[in-house]
Amino acid sequence: MRPGPGTATAARSAAVRGNAAAFGRAGHDRWRQLERLLDRAENATAGELGASGVRKLLALYRQACADLSQARTLVGGAALVDRLNALTGRGYRFVYHARDGGRLRAALRDYFETGLPRAFRRQGRAVAAATLAFAMGAVTGFLCVLARPDDATRLIPAMFHAESPRERVEKIESSPERIASLEDAAGFGSSLYVHNIRVSFLAFALGAATLVGGLWLLFYNGVVLGAVAATYVLDGVHVFFLAWVGPHGALEIPAIVFSGAAGLRLGQALLLPGDRSTRAALREAMPDVARMLCGVIVVLVVAGLVEGSFSQFTARSFPYGLKIAVSVVELSLLVAYLFLRPLPAGDDA
Repeated sequence: MRPGPGTATAARSAAVRGNAAAFGRAGHDRWRQLERLLDRAENATAGELGASGVRKLLALYRQACADLSQARTLVGGAALVDRLNALTGRGYRFVYHARDGGRLRAALRDYFETGLPRAFRRQGRAVAAATLAFAMGAVTGFLCVLARPDDATRLIPAMFHAESPRERVEKIESSPERIASLEDAAGFGSSLYVHNIRVSFLAFALGAATLVGGLWLLFYNGVVLGAVAATYVLDGVHVFFLAWVGPHGALEIPAIVFSGAAGLRLGQALLLPGDRSTRAALREAMPDVARMLCGVIVVLVVAGLVEGSFSQFTARSFPYGLKIAVSVVELSLLVAYLFLRPLPAGDDA
């Protein structure tokens, strides 16, 4: 006797139920894990969940989306599809619809509180090498001009020789303040960003491409700064120099050094990967390099704002002592934030 249509339908239904049950058993544990993580995530910030917890949640969410697609097309079973629909819907809301930007703010807070300082501390050798190259250049330029003042014309770009340091100080201090409004500060600051970003990018690019080129550029910029400082010392106006350059230099110079350090780290991965493949070395280096460059951008923006405003005021508005004190505070806070401040134990990735 041939089976009738009802018998065939019943057989297919039984097969679907069997497939759905087996599929449900195979995915049960990871779905429960995702549910538990979502329960935590919906009542916590990304920081409280932790970097590893967020990564695990995202991986389980992607797997659940794949499971839902398979359940719809291959397995069947309305109850199973409904469960996965609800689960992936919760995951979607967490991943793509953070309430009031709260999780975005938490992620940014985690980045600046721990992610950025950890990146700089992990790459301490590159930062030390870049700092040493710049410092050696500054000392060399300073001592050369002190020993032989005529060397200043060979070490310093011609634009700085239009007048002596003392004449420049007298001219600035006797003229009206350069910055009379917020618009003036913004306009002047924007022109400074271009120069600072150009120098920082060049230090990064040369370090990444050649290693030695990045160190040389840092050394050369140090020579120029040291030589200029020596001319102000010889003219007896070194206090003005510290007050004029210090407020933005305390941020701008470290930013250039950090950019060079990021280039050195990338160059090491490209040119000296060691026992690993170049791809593996780059995969290890890139996260910290990217974090360092993001930090450089932030510092350069702040330095540009300071240089376009506070640095430009003369002693009539802000005494030299105050401006120098601000410089010391800025540099101290930057170093403490990146290298000295205790960080909570956690995932360094």
